[in-house]
Amino acid sequence: MKKTVLLLLLLALIGTASAHEGFRYRGGCCYRGGYGMGWVAPAVVGGVIGYELSRPNVVVEQQPVYVTPPPVVYVNPPGTLNPPAGYHYAQMIDPKTNQYTIVLVPN
Repeated sequence: MKKTVLLLLLLALIGTASAHEGFRYRGGCCYRGGYGMGWVAPAVVGGVIGYELSRPNVVVEQQPVYVTPPPVVYVNPPGTLNPPAGYHYAQMIDPKTNQYTIVLVPN
């Protein structure tokens, strides 16, 4: 969209601009008015427009951040008995159901 508007503006400026200053009659001869540097401003404007059109559009997308909570380990879950000697209770994720469960784990 930006390039299209810029191109239409450029075409409008080119269509209304005159490339020659014309000749004037002075005394007995014709001479061209101005200093002969009438090409500098259009060259600079054209260079700036060409540079802007040639630049690539860089879109930076921030990657999402995934934070996984640490697993909660209960030493003695409420409502249960003390674990047998050599074991403790731990909360682990069940790969089949993808839910946390309390399991008895050897020390």
